Amino acid sequence: MPQSPTSPKKEPGKQFVWGKRQNKKWITIVIIAVVVIAAGLGFLVYGLNFDDTQTVTVTDTGDKLVRRAIDGVPVTKGEEDPYPVAVMVENLTVARPQSGLASANLVYEALAEGGITRFMLIFAGKTPATVGPVRSARPYFVDWALEYNALYAHAGGSPQALADITNYDVFDLNQFYNSQYFYRDHSRNVASEHTLYTTGENLIFALRDLDAPAEGTYDRWMFKDDAPTAERPIEEKTISIDYSSFSYSVEYRYDGEQNDYVRYMAGDIHADADGTTIRPKNVVVQKVVTSLADAERLNMETIGEGDAIVFRDGKAIEGTWKKEKRGDRTMFYDQAGGEIDFNAGQTWIEVVPTDRDVTYN
Repeated sequence: MPQSPTSPKKEPGKQFVWGKRQNKKWITIVIIAVVVIAAGLGFLVYGLNFDDTQTVTVTDTGDKLVRRAIDGVPVTKGEEDPYPVAVMVENLTVARPQSGLASANLVYEALAEGGITRFMLIFAGKTPATVGPVRSARPYFVDWALEYNALYAHAGGSPQALADITNYDVFDLNQFYNSQYFYRDHSRNVASEHTLYTTGENLIFALRDLDAPAEGTYDRWMFKDDAPTAERPIEEKTISIDYSSFSYSVEYRYDGEQNDYVRYMAGDIHADADGTTIRPKNVVVQKVVTSLADAERLNMETIGEGDAIVFRDGKAIEGTWKKEKRGDRTMFYDQAGGEIDFNAGQTWIEVVPTDRDVTYN
């Protein structure tokens, strides 16, 4: 504390009044004190991550957990932002059932060529036993991997995708040059190109060997808790996406009790090879302008904006997606322009050409 100034002598019959210089001095002291106190409070609120959007109170123990950056699931502080890995997985009918789809934090599905869809699985904080079959890169999947600065695991790719990986300095794990992190499952009675797999352990080794940062660096979505049971719809809710032929038709059926969406592929429940049913908490339909890049391959406009629908809690939120530049995270907004928050848990992003039908109720 500053020392009080020595009181000057008062003349008889006169009350002493501080001069302008002294008044300014005390005003400065008061302002500094207010700034210091405000800075301290700011540190407690933000520096310790005690804000409501990132902290979840566990009511039975009173412990405070933080939301994991990739999917909003409550985790112990220090485990909220592990470095992400993106893995390309094929969806040709002979490749089914796949491995790792049900355990991924986030999954992108989009058309490749010939009406066949392909997946990109993102893992950050989960270690799957097996992932695959691993397939090749496409440029629009490269763009989505860049949103997370993720280690991008794939087996080769289209000429444009491979050029983009070099030009945009993608953190790359191409099986052609890193075969030690992949293996062939020859027990599958399919062509060799459909037998390539990796494991969660191998991906951890790759992150270590390639000196990946400990934590991710990407823009976060907002997350919330599930809607209370009483606020969930009791009537049947379905989402149907017509990608191409029946073999690639996608349907989700809402389960109000579990507050998630059971995924169907070609009319059957879609499950991993180990029997785990795919049940995301959120389903996003993102409509993008799609054209032919060449005689065989597609091009998708991933930068800009377009229509989107976010399904969660049994409800459909119509709005838009926006992405200003390559490397930005795609964000989703409602019709009033507010950012949409997601339920904690797995999210599937269904990237659909603007001319494809999506029906829901």
